Amino acid sequence: MKKITLLAAFFVAFAMNAQTTLIDEGFDDITTLTDYVVVNVSDAPGTTDIFQGNPDVFPAFDGAPEAYVGMNFNATAGSLIDLYLLLPELDLKNGDIISFYTRTGEGSTFPDRLEVRIDPDGTGTEPTSGDVGSYTELLSEINPNLDQGGYPETWEPAQEITISGLPTEGATTRIALRYWVTDGGPAGSNSNFIGIDRLQVESTLGVNEQAFDNFTYFVDAASQLNLKASSAMNSVEVYNVLGQQVISQKLANTNESVSLSALKSGVYLATVTIDGAKKTFKVAKK
Repeated sequence: MKKITLLAAFFVAFAMNAQTTLIDEGFDDITTLTDYVVVNVSDAPGTTDIFQGNPDVFPAFDGAPEAYVGMNFNATAGSLIDLYLLLPELDLKNGDIISFYTRTGEGSTFPDRLEVRIDPDGTGTEPTSGDVGSYTELLSEINPNLDQGGYPETWEPAQEITISGLPTEGATTRIALRYWVTDGGPAGSNSNFIGIDRLQVESTLGVNEQAFDNFTYFVDAASQLNLKASSAMNSVEVYNVLGQQVISQKLANTNESVSLSALKSGVYLATVTIDGAKKTFKVAKK
């Protein structure tokens, strides 16, 4: 199984200081996505909607080479792609986090675009042709202007999006990933092939959001964990899937880097502290 069960269990132990993982999906086998809903409202739905990743185009972010979900220009036989992957219904609130990795092929000359949307009150009205249904809140958009080279051509960094637009008390609702490309399809100037991998939804619990406003992180090709925050960071700790601390480092700046080169390949938990507030997140060492 590509799902990181030990890590997910360990992650729950940080719940009072960080997040509870609601979804941790690696797309080992998309036929098992029984709680997900696929809606293809393209102008002329084509020969595919979502499909198992194709390692001949590019391999998965982690796990088996084909372990990701793909979408491509064949979602329409016409010129407008409008394809939704609706995540399972979840109890969500403002401040919860969705993250995933996405990319297209290197050197793509056919631009792609992806939206992340949410149904703000959980009405559950599915999209139809020319209508987003009840998924009216746009959380994020990757390559909104369909620029050549505007869609990521490598898996990293992760896309991390903070959920907003919900009622104060939250809602039982779904998030939508919308593959939306105009002038697309087999004969269009846009739309190529995108992959989505390691999708996670995390419910934030007790995190000082103000301290971590604009906080970002990624692991670069040199196995450096790069950290950036609005306020000076105090420390970082890294744990393996058994809960063992493998790195502990003091920090003092708003931009810091931590070497992961001595660690084995795999997924780890990192906890950053800023003025007593803590944020825990997953990082992958290749």
